[in-house]
Amino acid sequence: MTVKARLRRHAAVNRPAPHASPPTTTPMVPLPTVIPRTTSAHVELATAPEACADGLGTSSPLARLRSAMKNTSYTQQNAFFGAFVVFYTDEHLSEDPSPFERRLQYISGWGGAGAGAVLAEGGAALWVPAGDVRRARETVTCAWLVIDADDPRQPTIAQWIGERLGRSGRVGGDARLASMDEWQDLSADLQRRGLQLVHIPTLVDQLWNDEMDPELKRPEFSKIVANLHNAEYTGVSWRDKVTMVRAELRAVGVDAMVVTALDEVAWLLNVRGRDLPHAPLLKAFVVVSLQDVRVYAPPGKLSMPVREVLAVYNCYTTNVNCTKVNDYTAIYTDLRRSNEWMKILIPAPGTFQRGASAAIAQSVPPAKRQVQLSPIIYLKAQKNMDEAKGMRRAHLRDAVAMCTLLSYLEGMVKKGLDELSVATKVDITRATQAGYVGVSMKTRAAFGPNGADPDYLATNMTRRRIFTNSTLVIRSGGQYDEGTTVVTRTVHYGIPSREERKAYTTVLRSLAALASLQTPALLPAAHVDPVARAPLWAAKQDYPYPTGHGVGAALNRREDPVVIDYRQDTNLHTLKEGYFITAEPAWYEAGKFGVRLGNIVEVVPKPREYLGFQEATMLPFEPKLIDRSMLTEYEINWLNSYNTRIRTTVGPELSSQGLMDVFYWMMNKTVHVESPARMRKNINSGQPEVYPLGVAVVFTIACSLIFS
Repeated sequence: MTVKARLRRHAAVNRPAPHASPPTTTPMVPLPTVIPRTTSAHVELATAPEACADGLGTSSPLARLRSAMKNTSYTQQNAFFGAFVVFYTDEHLSEDPSPFERRLQYISGWGGAGAGAVLAEGGAALWVPAGDVRRARETVTCAWLVIDADDPRQPTIAQWIGERLGRSGRVGGDARLASMDEWQDLSADLQRRGLQLVHIPTLVDQLWNDEMDPELKRPEFSKIVANLHNAEYTGVSWRDKVTMVRAELRAVGVDAMVVTALDEVAWLLNVRGRDLPHAPLLKAFVVVSLQDVRVYAPPGKLSMPVREVLAVYNCYTTNVNCTKVNDYTAIYTDLRRSNEWMKILIPAPGTFQRGASAAIAQSVPPAKRQVQLSPIIYLKAQKNMDEAKGMRRAHLRDAVAMCTLLSYLEGMVKKGLDELSVATKVDITRATQAGYVGVSMKTRAAFGPNGADPDYLATNMTRRRIFTNSTLVIRSGGQYDEGTTVVTRTVHYGIPSREERKAYTTVLRSLAALASLQTPALLPAAHVDPVARAPLWAAKQDYPYPTGHGVGAALNRREDPVVIDYRQDTNLHTLKEGYFITAEPAWYEAGKFGVRLGNIVEVVPKPREYLGFQEATMLPFEPKLIDRSMLTEYEINWLNSYNTRIRTTVGPELSSQGLMDVFYWMMNKTVHVESPARMRKNINSGQPEVYPLGVAVVFTIACSLIFS
């Protein structure tokens, strides 16, 4: 299910009242996958080609899967399967699974999000989000029919399978890789068509593990062990966090909970790993009960310091102050056999967190299940003083890296850069910073018409050369020891058109509207959205994704519970001091250009129980794209204040690292903006507004003395 779809249908994520009665739960049916859709302009109800060499082969992963579906040594049952559903994610329903977990990519060749359905007797279809349809069709072979999962006119997985299998048959799938809702909905939809959905774990794994083609062999699982997160940036010990979780469990009347989301595991245990490509997380489950803590991790993944701090050794009896470590795969049998707990909390899906898998839920007897949002979501989202300090430090490192990158690109635009080479330069430049761990998302650079697609990701087939006649949108982020960053900037290496300047300035005004807003503490975050979009709505513009969402502290780049989006009314969670959220408005001019600006802001307290925002991102905007005559005095004051913070905070760091050319570039991008009235007085001067070199040197010396 896409994030866009979950925004429409996920359960309310308001924090339950401390003494609210436990919600009732209904027994689950075995597994469904419903992929909600929105209208798409592109409709293709075509069938797969009648003949396709890849589909007729015998050695491809697709052909081997078809063979395994009719082989009892793989199915471990006496009957074969007429169809098999392949899911994209891992057992924790991670947004970006590791290469070791990308089963859908192994079977189909498609590396993005989605789901595939394979028939035993020919036919294979792939459901992907609307923004990925074109790229998927360019990626997979002719054996696959690519279907827009966001288009309601297209068949669902169950419809497509039912039309081809008739009114009887069995459909296989791996319940470990689907959410409870997905599995339930798919199962119910298939049952209405006389088909049965059956949980067949590890079937694809067996095929992949036995793969002989060296190019298709399964990548090795990361051997990097998890280590302790720096205590300077955790603020609270793991035992204190467990105590907080237990207080939440008592409040809702449960005896234990299963922690399935990897960022929640990392936060709870104060550990960080390298098991995902874009987040420093450890692949593990945790069960927290009122009596003990149990960690289910792959062998050898917990370093000696982690084991010592978690008091793993000699933890054989019930002890609230130690941790029992078990084999990763034992989680399912342990949950089935658990007799000491009457009620077990199973995490429900939020907007970005997808909750527990269907396999985890089905391992708990129906009478013991209590499905609701994980309480860790709320504890983790509100950063304590040390976590907030780490986030600010990470953004300072990121500002140095991105200032260096943007100043470098200005001098290289005429030397053959394209979208992919720009993305590579972004990642290389970030890696020069101390404390850098990796990227927090796949870096995206989109030039000209490509920038008008909010989902665009450059490939060898689509990458454009960077010229001076349009805008370049760069979206990226970094993972540092101290925190997580995400930033978006739009630049132009020529003379912007009036239309481009209008678009950029309007987006900047939207960013200013949110960043300078003060709200009552009880205002739901989603209700802030119209304030940010108002300048764009006035220009008859809008963008299709949420304005903002939560950001983790050295965790995931997207986290619940905050979602700033006027189009959904279920997530009415309020903002709280210590939240870090994104603000990312945009203007998309189809077929021409795009403008997108994105900062992370910190929620800070204001007098009289109000809340405001303080920019954590400190990266200059592009002055040549700003039409100052469109800005109000209030917006000019905000921009000048932002630029001053960049100078006084980022300037000394650039100076201390010896990056004086980058320092001067930053100073010229953050010149004081005069009001329109003052500008008219100086319009005849004809002089470019740059920061004088001599004054820059004086400023550098002053900052060095102040911050030394």
